Amino acid sequence: MPLLRDLRAGLALPLAAAIACAGPAATPAPAPVPAPGRPATAPPLPPVPEVDGPLAIRVQYPSANQQITSRDSNFIFGSIGSGRASLTINGHPARVYPNGAFMGWLPNPPAGAPRYELVVARGSDTARSTLPIRLIGLIGDQKPGPAPRKPENQPTSRADTIAALNARLDSLRTRIARTDPIGVVQIGQPSAAADTDRTIIGKPIPGGTYKWFFTPGTLVPLMERTGASVRVRLDDDLDVWLDSAEVRDMPGAVVPRRVMSNMRVRGSSTGVDVIMPIGQRAAYFIEEGDRSITVTLYGVRGNTDIINYATADSMVRTVEWKQVGTERAIVTVNLRAAPFGYLVLWENGALVLKLRGRPAIDPNRPLAGLTIAVDPGHPPIGSTGPTGLYEANAVLPISMRLKRMLEERGARVIMTRTTEAAVALGDRPIIARQANAHAFVSIHLNAYPDGVNPFLAAGTGTYFFRTHSEPLAREVQRGMVSQMGLVDLGVNYDNLAVVRGTWYPAVLCEGAFVILPDQEAALRTPEFQERYAKGVADGLENYFRTLGAR
Repeated sequence: MPLLRDLRAGLALPLAAAIACAGPAATPAPAPVPAPGRPATAPPLPPVPEVDGPLAIRVQYPSANQQITSRDSNFIFGSIGSGRASLTINGHPARVYPNGAFMGWLPNPPAGAPRYELVVARGSDTARSTLPIRLIGLIGDQKPGPAPRKPENQPTSRADTIAALNARLDSLRTRIARTDPIGVVQIGQPSAAADTDRTIIGKPIPGGTYKWFFTPGTLVPLMERTGASVRVRLDDDLDVWLDSAEVRDMPGAVVPRRVMSNMRVRGSSTGVDVIMPIGQRAAYFIEEGDRSITVTLYGVRGNTDIINYATADSMVRTVEWKQVGTERAIVTVNLRAAPFGYLVLWENGALVLKLRGRPAIDPNRPLAGLTIAVDPGHPPIGSTGPTGLYEANAVLPISMRLKRMLEERGARVIMTRTTEAAVALGDRPIIARQANAHAFVSIHLNAYPDGVNPFLAAGTGTYFFRTHSEPLAREVQRGMVSQMGLVDLGVNYDNLAVVRGTWYPAVLCEGAFVILPDQEAALRTPEFQERYAKGVADGLENYFRTLGAR
């Protein structure tokens, strides 16, 4: 799931769920706009089993003394041991499900008493529990101090203030642009240079979102060190930020002068290679078009006169280049069809863009002969439901059912894990690429971040990052919604680690919300696990059937 963890923020829970809390209405935090509701013919969720055991209050979220990041309202969930008991949280009745799980949505406790008081009753039997939490400081909580003294000549009008800010920004831009390098660094360690999956992340600001992906071994000027980040220069017009742990100083090194010479297009066992000789490794950026791939080369001057095309090539129409600025060359590879997959390699002083040919598809058995990578999401990290169902454990049987279904339809399946042992996030797409997978699907369960009402728009969503993965994401989303019958939360672009692979279309599935009691209960059943797996399998099959018809 992308939310409540490293993989990023996600989405939500059941549309028609009963109201969780009575009493004064909590002010709802902004929530995603729900897509149209459940499919008209969708099967219902399996019924939540009845449990009537000893009263035992177990709060799964939040944990004791955890900081709540919402401004005014939040959810709390866990279990109380019996579905026949009632529950109040800080005096607000909370919904209890037949298996004893509960989910409450209520106002945050007052700042003077930051705790949840839970009271459970079943006839004359009662149980109580106190959960201390921490609240974030809210705007307006603090009394204003004395107004600071206004310095002499400080602009007073709005226009003057904006002019002064713009002048400061211009000064900062000029300082950055004119700063001389303070050294040269190598991006990544030499030992990793041979494995192009080991990319280094470049960001537009320190700690910002991912944008550039560099192969290890590239030399760039070092411009600045700030905390755990370094600013490096790609060319005269672009600086980016890297984690300082991803670079090493190269005393006495000089950034090479890179000139792109004559290019050529050659056939390969997997498709077509476009070879761009530039001497030394350069930073680059790749953009996908409907029928093109554009490679921006930083710190490179173009000097290409001849472009040689392989006689038997059927993928590449033309290759064009242009110089933009003194140190930036752009190469556009025009294709006869939309890209299926690609990979960047460095070979004998040349950047090699490997374009992957489409697999042969049998319209009657679209998955026959294909290799599909199935990635059971987590561990490490992951979400946990009200009765303790851990996401990593819940998605493993779903993924194994998916493996069986895909094999029955003729596919070869590569699993990134088959046990509960942890697999590093970055290793998962590498496993798929090294297996020459034709598609990658990562199986997850979703959760909400603090401050979002869990009784709005909980359902199914699919995520992709690369443009060529978007058609697969749509087909898998259709398959899951049809089979599971939850709210259709749509297809989402998101920069998630496991879907950044370029050699194959890749998607991440958030089939259901493990933090919602009725969906968590469904996820424990073989029936619903089968429905989740079938939805993904159907989506994969429909995608490749459509691909073969193009």
